[in-house]
Formats: sequence, C-alpha cells, structure tokens
Amino acid sequence: MKDSVRTTGATTISTICAMATIVSAAKSKSIDSFCLPNQFSSFLSPLNPLTSHRTFHSTAPVCRFFLSSPLAANTKDLTSPLYPSPSALLSSNPTFPIFYNDIYEVHLPPGHRFPMTKYRQVRELTQFRLRDNNAASVASSSSVPSSIPAKLVPSFRPSPLVSISDLQLVHCPEYINRFLSGRLTAAENRNVGFPWSRDGVDRALSSVGGTVAAAEEVCRRLSNGTDTGLAWSAHVAGGTHHAFFDRGEGFCVFSDIAVAARVALERYRDRVKRVLIIDLDVHQGNGNAVIFRNDPDVFTFSLHCAGNYFSEKQRSDLDIELPVGCTNGTYLMTLKYWLKLLFQYNNNSPNDHIADKNQNDSIALDRRPFDLVFYQAGVDVLGADRLGRMKMTKSGVQRRNEMVFDAVHEAGAGLIVTMGGGYPPQNDQEKWQEVIETHSDVYTGAYSFMASKCIT
Repeated sequence: MKDSVRTTGATTISTICAMATIVSAAKSKSIDSFCLPNQFSSFLSPLNPLTSHRTFHSTAPVCRFFLSSPLAANTKDLTSPLYPSPSALLSSNPTFPIFYNDIYEVHLPPGHRFPMTKYRQVRELTQFRLRDNNAASVASSSSVPSSIPAKLVPSFRPSPLVSISDLQLVHCPEYINRFLSGRLTAAENRNVGFPWSRDGVDRALSSVGGTVAAAEEVCRRLSNGTDTGLAWSAHVAGGTHHAFFDRGEGFCVFSDIAVAARVALERYRDRVKRVLIIDLDVHQGNGNAVIFRNDPDVFTFSLHCAGNYFSEKQRSDLDIELPVGCTNGTYLMTLKYWLKLLFQYNNNSPNDHIADKNQNDSIALDRRPFDLVFYQAGVDVLGADRLGRMKMTKSGVQRRNEMVFDAVHEAGAGLIVTMGGGYPPQNDQEKWQEVIETHSDVYTGAYSFMASKCIT
C-alpha cells in the first residue's frame, strides 16, 4: 500500500488546516477532483482566480546497436568531441549522456498525425547547440553556454534495444510476444496509433532501451559515489507514459520510464531505493499511474490539463489538473508550489497530508528520500501545440525545466530526462520550429544547468 504525502509546505498553519478540511470534505464525498476556493488562488496564479481542479491521491536480449544500423552512415562524425573516447567516459569528470533513437525512424502513411521526423530534428539541433561556439547563434535557448566546459562531457549515443527480460519487469509476456510477432488485433494497433511494422518494433524497443541505458548510466555513477547531485542523463525519445501492463495507447507501446525504474530498483538496490516520476506532459501519465499503483518504491506525480483526457482517467500518487488555456503564470506557480512540497516531504518536514489513493484516510509518511527522478518533459503544453489545449510560451517551458532541474539538484538525486509529447501543426513551419526548439531546450537546459555546477 502506498504511503501518503505530508508537509507544511510554504503556507501558514491556518491555511494548511483549511486545505486539510477541503481534502477531508473531498474524501467524504468520494470524489477525485475538487476546486479550491478563491482564497487559495494566490498559491497558483498572481493573475487569475483559480479555475483548475486539484486531484489528491496517494495511494532473450536484443543486441542490435547503432553501428549495425543501415542509417549509421547518415549520422554525425563519431570522432566529434560529442562522442568521447571510452577512457573519457570512465574518468571521474561528470558526463551528460544523451541517447537517441531516430536511427529507427518509421515511415508512416501519408497524413498520419504523429510527427516522426521531429526526433531526428531535435537531436540534430541539440548536437549543434552543444558544439563549441554554436550555442550562442541558436535563437532563444536562454542558458546554453557558448562553449563546452572542460569539466563536463556531453555524449550522444544511439539507443540500444531493450531486452525482453527487462520488458517483462513491467509488461505482460503474452502482450510483449504478440506485439513483437505482429499479432496484435487491428483494434489494439489503432489504440496504439501506429500500423504494425518490423521497423515499428525496433523503434518501440529502442524507445525503452534508450531510457533504460540512460538510467543505468546514472545508477552506475550513483553506486560509484561519483557526481553526487550531477548524475544526470537523457533520452531524445521516450516518455511513453500511456502504455499499460498488457496494452498500449496514445502512441505508446511500452512504458520506458516504468521499465527503467524497475531496472534501477532491482539492479541497483544498493543505491536506488525510491523513485519519483515527474510527469509534465499535457496529458496525464495514466499508464505509469496504474503500473505503480501499489508500489511503495515509486511515487508518480502528474501535472496535466484537466480538459485533455482521451481515455479513462487514472489515479497517480499526486495528480494536479490545470485548466484548458492555462498560461505561464498559473502553470509555474502551481509547479513551484508542488515541487517544493514534494521535496520537503522527503526531507523530514513536519506533518501535513494528502489523501492516500488506495484508501480514504491519511496514512503515515514515507520519509525515504528520492534517489532517482524521471522527468517526462513533454512540450505539448505549448500554445503552438495542435493537441495540447494549453497556452504556455517557449520561455515559460524553459522556466518549467529550470525549476525541475533545481529541485532535483537540491535533493541530490539522479535524473533521467525523457522527451514526451509535442505535436506541431503539420503545415505551419513557424510553429513546427517552435516545438522542435522547445524540445531541444529541455536537453540544452539540463546540460547548461550541469555545466553551471561544474564551473567553480
């Protein structure tokens, strides 16, 4: 059974008591969502009355790698500084491994709404930005240094395909086998959103494998006692949070974050005992919510749009809903508030509570710190996104990322960044570029944050 969250937060005692009363009222009515009254709106937006709802709950390996790919010849020069030598990777200097899987690009039918080409475009833009003296010439990535600090080594690496045994830590063996062999029903494939193909299988396996590889890079650093507070990595893919135990939906076949979290907890138990998932995609992380519903070692936090559910709503450990049309002010104030509370809870703060998701009464706080954080960094919160229904700006998303990076660093946890959603209009080049740049900002922003901590 999952433990509830407790904190005093940044509020006064009287406010905390009032909020607790609201939570109790919500529990007594057996509802999942309720609206906070206007006197609490100052926590969430200096501009607008609070119109959003708040949901409180707690409750055989494949070894095909990049160099064997037929697309290998189209990639960047492996002698680049962005591909350091093995000796460099084994050094004590912090590295920032960035995995990518666009070598497994799938050709979709004409008019398909999934933006397959964005993965390659985001990776190439990020590589360009991180090369010496190029970052400053790329528009509006606010904090990318103009040169690479010698103490921090960025490393672009192709995503390996996940092993079947690792997939089975999370997903149903029968479902895995049916997908791999092309035996899903037509309805199941429609629910996923892709026609089945052999290339699609490789892409799905690499979407998980890259996140697992990124997590293992971080876990090894943590286990070796190096890079405390700077053991970070990333995947320019993944964030497939709509996959369930035995089915997929919403362009998600398997849950990369869930598999990587289970690998970390099983394989690196000496160092990783508790995992936090921060899911800031515009859609709820419904698959991960269900997968970890009864797992006390993984805490799921989803901040998403209240009016953008395309399937049944699920219960995360903490679900925070924001209104359709939400702008920077409301979003950033909300995120700041809940990040502070989440990390205060896990630093032995005095007690408050959030309702447990598996029972209606509060239960004792799990005070164990978060050792590993997965950041699902979807940018479909942008106003430019054609599916998102929110109104954030590029600079607002940059600030969102910085808040997450700062909170994770302050907690001394390892971090794995995944891509998540972002759906640019097909026929609007300006908005397409905005989505690509905002995705890239996530990775260059993480690198910049790490670099700033390396420069002393």
